[in-house]
Amino acid sequence: MGIFLLASLLISSTVFAGSDPYYSKQWYLQKVHAPEVWEKTKGSSSIVIAVLDTGVDIDHPDLKDNIWINNDEIPNDGYDNDKNGYVDDVNGWDFVHDAASPAPKLSSKYTVSAANHGTFVAGIISAVHDNNIGAKGVTANVKIMPLVVLDAEGYGGSAAVAEAINYAVNNGADIVNLSFGGNEKSADLKGSITNAYNKGVLVVAAAGNAINGEKTGKDLTNAPIYPICYDQEFSKNMILGVLATDENSKVTSFTNYGQGCIDLAAPGTDFVSTIYQNEQLSQFQSYYEDGWNGSSFAAALVSGGAALLLSADNSLKPETLIKVLTEESGLLFLDSKYKGKAGSGLLDIKKAFDKIYSPLKLSEPVTTTTTTTNTSTSNQNLIIKTNKNVAAQLFVSTKAGGLGTVNIFDYQFKKNKELLVIMADEFKGLNITLADIIPEGNKEIVAGAARGGTPFVRVVDVYGNIISSFLAFDSKFKGGVKAAAGDVDGDGQIEIVTVPESGFGPMVKIFSLDGQLEKEFVAYNPDYKGGMNVVVGDLDNDKKAEIVVAPHQGIMPKVKVFDNTGKLKKEILAYSPQFAGGVNISLVDLDKNSKLDIITGAGPGGGPHVQVFSYDGAKLASFMAYNSSMKKGVEVKGFDWDGDGSMDIITAPGSGAGPHVKIFDRFGGFQQEFFPFSSTFTYGINIEAN
Repeated sequence: MGIFLLASLLISSTVFAGSDPYYSKQWYLQKVHAPEVWEKTKGSSSIVIAVLDTGVDIDHPDLKDNIWINNDEIPNDGYDNDKNGYVDDVNGWDFVHDAASPAPKLSSKYTVSAANHGTFVAGIISAVHDNNIGAKGVTANVKIMPLVVLDAEGYGGSAAVAEAINYAVNNGADIVNLSFGGNEKSADLKGSITNAYNKGVLVVAAAGNAINGEKTGKDLTNAPIYPICYDQEFSKNMILGVLATDENSKVTSFTNYGQGCIDLAAPGTDFVSTIYQNEQLSQFQSYYEDGWNGSSFAAALVSGGAALLLSADNSLKPETLIKVLTEESGLLFLDSKYKGKAGSGLLDIKKAFDKIYSPLKLSEPVTTTTTTTNTSTSNQNLIIKTNKNVAAQLFVSTKAGGLGTVNIFDYQFKKNKELLVIMADEFKGLNITLADIIPEGNKEIVAGAARGGTPFVRVVDVYGNIISSFLAFDSKFKGGVKAAAGDVDGDGQIEIVTVPESGFGPMVKIFSLDGQLEKEFVAYNPDYKGGMNVVVGDLDNDKKAEIVVAPHQGIMPKVKVFDNTGKLKKEILAYSPQFAGGVNISLVDLDKNSKLDIITGAGPGGGPHVQVFSYDGAKLASFMAYNSSMKKGVEVKGFDWDGDGSMDIITAPGSGAGPHVKIFDRFGGFQQEFFPFSSTFTYGINIEAN
């Protein structure tokens, strides 16, 4: 069909000692402000970019750790284990040669530049950082799904490209990178791009370069190439089209351009990256080359930048990604012939990142009233006592009806901060807890999507810096996620433990901090789908945090304690066996014996009954936090709020009651109360303290 590669050749290549020695040559990463975004995220390993190209050297030392793995396929057994139509597709597929290996295939007519092209593109996107070799990718951890659609001479057909896009969409890719173009139109290819867009997969395509000896790129406005110019025919902008610029932020002479095809500009000159290595052939002895030019590489930069945005908010749809990346672009210097034909501006990953993730928003302090009575609850901020030396903070999120934010109040209940944990409109609430993930004085926020949102888990510090972000369940699950964090296996590393809030079996999942699933087990009868609550802490002082779960609603109120292997260590019946309203849980050393105790609050189907149990099941406290007629349940947390050395108990009513936070001493004696939101807000809140 005439799909042509877009890279030109280079000149030299050597591996030096030191940390990513080629990084000093990667001027384009600075130009698009990628290092500034790396301070927040270097990319999540849960994000997958399908690189449709000439193949990728999956054993390359700077790429092998970032190659996508199809965990549902058993390697080299000759069977299609996952029933997706492709046998042994462990790392991708070759749609040109109908083979499982996604590496370049060298025929008699191969060219060195074409054979290297796919590996070069993959390295721009996600070469490993700080491993003392080579270069840095735009991301450090994003996975590459290599799909071969072009042969080693640089040619391929639209049928292979269409099939590969469909494969990428069906097998979990978030972004499809198309660093090629040609003249053939195809209804199947156009349909596969539409399907990708509708399924939430971003397609990034290169503008193409001057060919056939021409010195300048062509205007695609009336002479389109594909796939990039299918956007001229779509009613929506479904393809993020990219042309190449130079170090001076000017459109290069070699890149194509054109109205209706180009959305964004990005650097495309003097690139350095990974190349295909074959010890048996002298022309493939090197691991890296520099001096490459082409819109292929501008597109790869944009794909990597979009992956950084998705790492911060993996619910972003293609429409939003295209809108943010184009609207938040930088200054582009244009000659008159490029006016209206070079997109919105120059890729600026930081501006786009800040738009979708504005981590810290300072709010005006809430007016606080001091009083000496505890009989009125109509005052929005009722304070019974004041201790100016206390630095305690209260963290509040909404269960529904709000946004993906966490509000932080000081000891005097003044609202100091509002952290935007996730921007997407679909997120109306967060389940939150705190954990000491990075020991530096403040605990970090571990947030899970409340019911109705995509089941993400995100860890951020109190300044809004992203530490981890991943999906705990399939993206289609909307039942909510409860998450907790701690070192559950005693290896000195923090794990994230998640359970479904509702609408799913009683599955406990243990993830590494970067979102890799390590273990899962069933906590209750597999038929139970009422959801769970979870906390993590070392209850028996064995240097390993136990996993404590309780039913959300619908079954006997048994609190269960497991080790990291799923072995049941303890059961405590929190309320009457006949009560099926669920149990909220928290951990605290209430009796000051250096052992954690379990606080329980009746779940959404019960009254405001708070109880505290030691690990051996002894009841340490029992009281009603609100009027006993209130049957919405009660959230509970333990913290030394007043700094007197004794733990206090903080409560909030469940959904359906007002946002009435109360603080009690360890015996259930009332101390303070306030409303973080209007008393008419009845969607429920989650609370934490630090």
